[in-house]
Amino acid sequence: MKLIISLTLLAVAATSISSCGVSSEKTTSSSASTPAATASATAKSGDGANTTELARRVVAESAKIKPGDVVVIDGGKHTIPLMEALAIESQKAGGMVTMFLESDLVMRSYNVDVPEKYLEQKPTFFAEWLKPMDVYISLPGAEDFKAVNAGVPEARFAKAAQAGQIITDLLNGSKVRLVFIGYPSKQEAENNQLDFGAYEKMHWAAVNADYRQIAEKGDQLKKLLQGAKQVKVTSPGGTDLSFAVGSRRVFVQGGVVSEQASKEKFFLSRIASLPGGSVSVAPIETSVNGKVVVPKNRCRYEPLTDASFEFKNGKLDNFKAGKGADCFNQTIAPYTGPKDTFASFSVGLNPALKVIEDGGDYRPYNAAGMVYVGIGDNQMLGGSNKTQGGYNFPVVKATVAIDGKVVVKDGQLVF
Repeated sequence: MKLIISLTLLAVAATSISSCGVSSEKTTSSSASTPAATASATAKSGDGANTTELARRVVAESAKIKPGDVVVIDGGKHTIPLMEALAIESQKAGGMVTMFLESDLVMRSYNVDVPEKYLEQKPTFFAEWLKPMDVYISLPGAEDFKAVNAGVPEARFAKAAQAGQIITDLLNGSKVRLVFIGYPSKQEAENNQLDFGAYEKMHWAAVNADYRQIAEKGDQLKKLLQGAKQVKVTSPGGTDLSFAVGSRRVFVQGGVVSEQASKEKFFLSRIASLPGGSVSVAPIETSVNGKVVVPKNRCRYEPLTDASFEFKNGKLDNFKAGKGADCFNQTIAPYTGPKDTFASFSVGLNPALKVIEDGGDYRPYNAAGMVYVGIGDNQMLGGSNKTQGGYNFPVVKATVAIDGKVVVKDGQLVF
């Protein structure tokens, strides 16, 4: 079930420590105004975070759990200390709690051992379970997603994603509020080519960022993007892309689901991510034209280098890469529909997250000034692309101008 729920989370943007679904990695990873996070990220419990303080803040601020709320907490074996703290605090707030536990072993077996015909079974039972849920708190279900997904044919992911469309279809009509909490592991640090201590420290600092300030930045950028006639994205690598936003909805994703957002029809308005901080939109697909150049990225944890392609009226054309082109083609091949049509644009807002390309391979989508563009599915963003396939591309050191006003300059926020 992690895969199905997390697909919607990453419809917002791109690859991150919590990325999943339409992304360059396969991992099963709202406008807010809230007091600045003050909980300490100092290690006090052996897992790099003060789990009790974090759980209290998530329950009180991020999810705003009220008496009678039906609460599901979902995570992997390595996240049990935080899951337990969240369950305890949720119960104390009057929530009625159920916990779902996942593991690398079971997830790996689903990927490789289950007969393909069973991957096509629609999770109608979970659709029924979802209806009475008020809050779904999601943590990573595995410690090492690279190992969980290694060597799995994309066709298997495609079958499971098609079956899970039933969940995507009902989320806007549901009442559920989703809080995703990233949880660093040594394996993920290694996969990102980072020292675990530094990776863990940065993660918890980002979880405890000043979300009032992030929300203010997000709302400013949202106002500029709404109705924009031309958004222009360039980069030192050679990206030169433009598109129109028009009447499309702009989403701000931060660390809380506000009282107003909790009543929104759009499910993406009812999502909080920790660490959070991004603004995302599905531009008018046919308005997108220009070139994208991505010197360094990954495809299923393997290098994708010197990638370049063009958009002609929103359609991807002439894809090339120095390394990893076959992986990209194989990743989108099993899906049908507008999988190669422009889907999304996002800008990160979290000042505690950093892009690390020298001495690492880490480009979190919600790092301040980080830009991603995506192809394929954008249903949850209010776009017109209905598919389960897609891909997201980082534009590092991007410059972004909205109707002539520069808001990102060389990968830094300037508004």
